This record gives sequence, structure tokens and C-alpha cells, in this order.
Amino acid sequence: MAVSERQLRRDLCEVGRRLYQSGMAVGSDGNLSALLNEEEILITPSRVCKGFMDPDDIIKIDRKGTKLSGILPPSLETAMHLAAYEERDDICAAVHAHPPVSVAFTVAGVAMPRCVLPEVEVLFGGEIPVAAYATPGGPALADSIRLHIREKDVVILAHHGMFAVGQDIYQAFMKMEHAESTAKVILYARQLGGVNKLSEASLEGLRALRQKLVATERAVFCSSCRACEPGGAHAIVERAGAPVPSPAMPTVGAPMPEPSPDDRLEALVREIAQQIISGRG
Repeated sequence: MAVSERQLRRDLCEVGRRLYQSGMAVGSDGNLSALLNEEEILITPSRVCKGFMDPDDIIKIDRKGTKLSGILPPSLETAMHLAAYEERDDICAAVHAHPPVSVAFTVAGVAMPRCVLPEVEVLFGGEIPVAAYATPGGPALADSIRLHIREKDVVILAHHGMFAVGQDIYQAFMKMEHAESTAKVILYARQLGGVNKLSEASLEGLRALRQKLVATERAVFCSSCRACEPGGAHAIVERAGAPVPSPAMPTVGAPMPEPSPDDRLEALVREIAQQIISGRG
């Protein structure tokens, strides 16, 4: 299902509002973008509070960053968004903000421990990488995320913020929310006395669940992503390396899914929660 330009503009404004209300983008912090088509990108304007944008405030640019329409200047960090789209042909949106707790870990020079939260294992494959500090708004910042964003959907920017990508702007935002929540839990745990790691048996179970989650998220979010159109990225390759059939062309011999994407996601969440509870009990 194609999403209209007007709807994409509304979506960017809505996620901007959520970022502002969550405290992850104060003042004029942050920037968001979404692919309109193969040649055009919608991106938020510079020096505007992301919590109070109108659809007409959103700027249209091309793949080189040239402004095609809009009154205000595009984000100063447009190059970072362009770099993400260059590195990943399976994404359709990106969010940059300044989640305070995640950034505080980098300012303090403290690494977030691994193997402590199911969410990190299931959603992020075990870790959230940190890109070396680079001057905001410059080409070095765009280059700093390239290596990490090829393999991960969320990157923490040292002394600066966080960058997240997704198949639509809501998925990118949710990934950022989960990452910042992880930082908060670890901070609270240390304040309460320490961090205890999950057992290896628990980690193995979570890694298996991650494979199910990746497939389920693809079904849920692909409806608004151009990468699943004929010849799109999801129909050709998976970042992990194995070919992935298009949702419109199931694997030969595979049963046709009956539940809706929402039903599958809800069932998966229940399964993950039950296994976590059982493992910790």
C-alpha cells in the first residue's frame, strides 16, 4: 500500500511531536526523514521545534540533498540521513534525536553492559553500537554512522545523540524509544546496587526469538515501505545474507499465513514475555 506525500508529512510531524514530548528532542533538537520515492526524500527543517511542525513545514530534497520544495532550509544534518539511505536499501525512514540517558553514558565514558536485558538481545541483536564523536552537521558525522548502520538499526552518537532507521518513521522512532529505555533501566539498576547478566541459556532462547521478531516486523511495517515493491530490496536480499522472498511471493511449499500482522505481533510479544518470565522464574 503506497503512502501519499501528505500522509508522510503528517507522520513526520506526529513523530516529531512524540520526540518532543518524550524529552528526546528539546528545543530545536533532532531531525526526521522518510523516502517519498526512489528519487525524493522528505526531511524536517532546520532550527524548528519538532514538537510543533505543520505538514507544510517539511522540506522535499533529492538524493544529493538539493532542496526541491519548501520555504525553510532542510536539516543541517541532512548528510547523515543521505548516508543511511546510501548504505541501506531496506529502510524508508530515519530519526535523529538526543536521548539524554543514552548520551550521558557516552559523556561519562561508561559503556552499557551487554547480556542484561531481553529487549537488547531481541530488538538489537545483543548490542547498540556507539559511533565516535564527530562535529554535528558536518560530513564527518555522516561518515561516522556508515559502518554501524550497515548492520544495526540504532547507533548512539558519542557526546551527541542517537540515530535510528526503520521501514517507516514509526518503526524508527520505536527503536529509539526502546534504546533509551534500555539506558534508563541500566542506570536505575546501577543506582540500586548493580547489574546482573542473563544466563547463557536465556540468551540462546532470546537469539532464537529475535529471528521470529525480524520476520514479524517485516510483515507489520512493510505496508508503507517502498522496498517491498516489485524489485525492491526486501524481495531480493536480507542483510544477514540469506535471500528473502517478497511478501507477495511466499516460499514454495510454505503455508499461507492466516493471522493478520497485528495478531502475529501480539502473539510473538506474549511468547517472548512468557519465555522471559519462565527463564527468570
